[in-house]
Order: sequence, then structure tokens, then C-alpha cells
Amino acid sequence: MTFQTLRNFALFALLLVEALPLQSATGCTSTNTSFKAGEEITYVLSYDWFVIWTEVGEVKFTIKDTTYNQKPAYAFNAVGTTYKSWDWIFKVRDVFSTVVDKQTLKPFESGRNIQEGGYRQVEKYRYNFDKEAIYIENKTNDHPVSHDTLPMTPCTYDIMSSLLYARNIDFSKHQVGDTIPIDVVLDKHMYPIYFRYLGIEDIKLKGIGTFNCIKFSVLLIEGEMFHEGEDMTVWATNDKNKIVVYAQSPILIGYIKLNLKKLRGNRHPMSTFKKLEDK
Repeated sequence: MTFQTLRNFALFALLLVEALPLQSATGCTSTNTSFKAGEEITYVLSYDWFVIWTEVGEVKFTIKDTTYNQKPAYAFNAVGTTYKSWDWIFKVRDVFSTVVDKQTLKPFESGRNIQEGGYRQVEKYRYNFDKEAIYIENKTNDHPVSHDTLPMTPCTYDIMSSLLYARNIDFSKHQVGDTIPIDVVLDKHMYPIYFRYLGIEDIKLKGIGTFNCIKFSVLLIEGEMFHEGEDMTVWATNDKNKIVVYAQSPILIGYIKLNLKKLRGNRHPMSTFKKLEDK
């Protein structure tokens, strides 16, 4: 397993849970019907290298009520950590966050606090939809604070806020094979990617049960970790929650997958879920 794989596992998990279809750019406002404050979801990330599966870490997502400039908002955080048994190889303690408008689910600000081995990075994005500009502040352990401005569209999202928005899409409006584009800002760049709706499918998770799911692939950008193409596949619950329960993708060396471990505080009952003892 490469150090680059470990460095990027938290980001991979975010990309996976973010891989839900968004509407076209003309329909980028949303009303929340899928989640509530108090929701907590934990995933296990596993790595397959020459047919040996190894659990290397976890990512935990939380949603809380907050305010931003006196406006009601949601604070959505994700904490990615390697297990202690892997810390001696490469220790990861990453925090991704976003604050979104409760009414529109558009981001007010987002950020990352990265601790990966001896590398440290603190990054903050502030979104001004009136001026269509993103103000970026970035600091690493080997560079002083830098400031940048990035142009944006009315439908720009960071990875975290796009997940909240996507969970409120009416999937019945899409046909199998449809592709849905989105612009995602990451590392001071805007990435045009898309998602392809693949239909409805049951998936069984070991030790948990079976979920009836909405299935998607996501177009990836080639880089340090992924090949370019639609190799990433995602399964999200086919109910009002639209929670990702499983995802998988080949990477440059090996294969990785994300499994739901724990869920609590979900807004709606998991109506399409069958426990092992119920079968």
C-alpha cells in the first residue's frame, strides 16, 4: 500500500459519499427533506492489495445546527482517521467541514484541517454568491498564509455541501443511463464532473443486512490516486434518507471500498433496509 493511498483515503471517502446526482445548473436550489441535525454516519475504508482486504481507517460525518452571520445554518463535518495499527506507517487525522444555508443548502464557507504524517495544512473557503467569487485562505507547515480569489457560478459547491444538496434530489425524474453534471471546487480549482444513474439494486453488507439502493457511477479525474473514467460505483439507500451505504473503486495500485459501519439520528426510518435476522 502506498503512502499516497493513505494520504488520500479521507478525500476518497468524501468523493464517494458525494457521488450522488445533482440537477442541472438551472435548478440548483433545494429544500431539505432528507436529513436533520444530529445525524451521525461512520464508514470503514478498506484496501485490497493482491486479493488481501485490509481495513485501514474510518470517516465519521456529523450534522449540527448553527448560525452564520445571524442566518440559520447547518455545520457538516467529516473526520478521517487511520487506525492505530496503520499510524506507524502513515498517520492521518483529517477534518473536512462546511457551513450551509439552511434554506438553500448553498455553502457559506468550507475548509480542511489536514494532518498527514509530518504534513499540515489549514484551508478555508468563503463563498460570495452575489459577487460570484470564492475567497481562499491557505497555510501549510512549509509555506506562509496565502490568499486567492476564484470565480464561481451560482451552482458551485464544495464536496461536503454538494452531498447535502444531492440527498434532496427527486431521483424519479431520471432514467437509467442519465448523466448529471456538477462543478465541484477543490484545491483552488473548479472541476466539471458528472454522475451516471445506473438504476435500483439490492446490496448486502456483511454483519448488517440488505439495503435496496439507488446505484451510480461517477466520472473521476485522473491524478495521484485514480484512473480517469467511470470506475467508481456508489450505492445509496432508496428511501427518503438517501444515505450512501457502500462504494467501491479501483485505484492506481489495488482497489478500495467504503462500508457503512454505524448510523444514528437519521431523519426517516430506513424503509428499504432488512436486517439479517429479518431474512
